[in-house]
Amino acid sequence: MAYFLMNIVTSLILLFIVGLSNADISFNNSYEPTWGENHLSIINQGTEVTLLLDNSSGAGFKSKFLYESGLFVIRMKLPDKKTGGVITSLYLTSQVDGSPPGTHDEIDFEFLGTQGKLQTNVFANDWGFREQIFQLPFDPSQDFHTYQILYNPFQIVFFIDDIPVREFMNLKVKANVNYPTSPMQIEASVWYSNSSGWAGDIDWSLAPFIAHYQHFKISGCFPQPGNDCSSPVNQPWNRFKVLSPLQRQKMANFRKQYMTYDYCVPGFVQFPECSYNNS
Repeated sequence: MAYFLMNIVTSLILLFIVGLSNADISFNNSYEPTWGENHLSIINQGTEVTLLLDNSSGAGFKSKFLYESGLFVIRMKLPDKKTGGVITSLYLTSQVDGSPPGTHDEIDFEFLGTQGKLQTNVFANDWGFREQIFQLPFDPSQDFHTYQILYNPFQIVFFIDDIPVREFMNLKVKANVNYPTSPMQIEASVWYSNSSGWAGDIDWSLAPFIAHYQHFKISGCFPQPGNDCSSPVNQPWNRFKVLSPLQRQKMANFRKQYMTYDYCVPGFVQFPECSYNNS
C-alpha cells in the first residue's frame, strides 16, 4: 500500500509540474536564440517561436542557464511539408556551443524527416549510440504535441503527451553504467542532414520548412552555491524515482506498437544497461 501511495503522490507531483509548464510563458524568460536568427521568429506576444529551414540556413535556440536536474517540457509542431532530411529537435546537452564533437552528456528528441519518425538518444560522457526510434501514431505536423524529458539522479524518462515512451535508469552503482552528471542546457533546432541513410533525402523544392515551438517554462535546478540539485525537498521532480505500474504498462504498450528500432536488440553490441532499462 505504501508503495502504491508513493507512486500516486509522485505522479501527481509530475502532473502538477507539467500543468505549470503548459501555461503561456514568454520565450524570452528562459531562452535565447543561438544561430540562424534571421530564420527565427518570436510571435504571439512572445509565447511561440518558429524556426525556418531553407537551403541557406536553419535556426536554433537554447536555455539561458545550465541545469543539473529537472522536468523539461516543450510543445512542438513539425513542418507540414512531407520530406526526409529535416531534423526537428529538442535536447539537453553539456556540449558548449561551437566546440568540436566529443564525449559529453546529452538527452535527445530528434525527428528524422517530417513524417513522424522520432529518434531518442542518451549520451553519458560518451558518443551516445543508444538510439531508439518510434513511428508515432499521429501526424506531428498537424497540431502541437507535448514532449517532456524528466532528468533526475534516479532516471531519465522521455514522455510524449504524458505517456512515458522510454526510461533510462541510473545504474552506476548497480551495474557500473555511465549516467549523465554534467550541467546541461536545453536546446532546440531545425536543420538538415545530407545523410540519406540516417534521416532520408530532403526535397528542397518544398522549402521553406517551418517548425513551431510553444510553452517555455522550465522546471529545473541550475548549479549555484546553495542549490542541491539532487534534493527531493527543494526540487520536486527528484521525488519521481520510479514509474507507476500504470505508467509502466502504458510505456510497454506504446513501445510494442510504435518502436521500430532499439539499440538493445539482440545480436548487436550490447550495452550493459540493456538488461535493465524499459523491462
